Amino acid sequence: MPRFRPRLLLPLLAAVALSSCEYAKLLRPSVLKQLNPRVVRLVNELPRVDDPNEEVVARLFAHGGLGHAKAGADGVLRATVRIPKGEYMWYPAIIVMPRGGELELDFYNEDPFSYHAAFLPNVGNRHALFLPVGTRGRARVRLDQPGLYWFGCPVANHVQRGMLGLIMVSGEVPAEAKLDRPRQPRH
Repeated sequence: MPRFRPRLLLPLLAAVALSSCEYAKLLRPSVLKQLNPRVVRLVNELPRVDDPNEEVVARLFAHGGLGHAKAGADGVLRATVRIPKGEYMWYPAIIVMPRGGELELDFYNEDPFSYHAAFLPNVGNRHALFLPVGTRGRARVRLDQPGLYWFGCPVANHVQRGMLGLIMVSGEVPAEAKLDRPRQPRH
């Protein structure tokens, strides 16, 4: 008669419990091969965004993905943003800056049919960059404080079609800039 081994029971129970769990279903090879690296980076970054903004960010930017601005030798942060052929979307749609400062964005309009523009946040006044069909343009903006900064394409109805982006500036908010109120309930 076989002996009962309690050591084997725990992994078996865990496997049974996880098989009905939604997260375990994500681990199937057919699902894993569909994961887009841009979307994975976005999903991994969202927990760092506060609750009210996370919901907005998650809904608006799932397809454009997320990119991180990298510091150059001169200390300026840089990122590249593409507009693919036939798509009204920034790639990446979210750019994360590790700190405030200067950000240089290199835009590529790969769309041979549509004129685009980037209306960007900046300390003081907004900055506009025009991107005719199949061109490249560079814009340098300054974002000194941590927070969320929106940018978009002001041409026709491009924002409504998906050309809305976000720059997330990481860092600690100074004490004098923080709101002095309890966390608000969400419905």
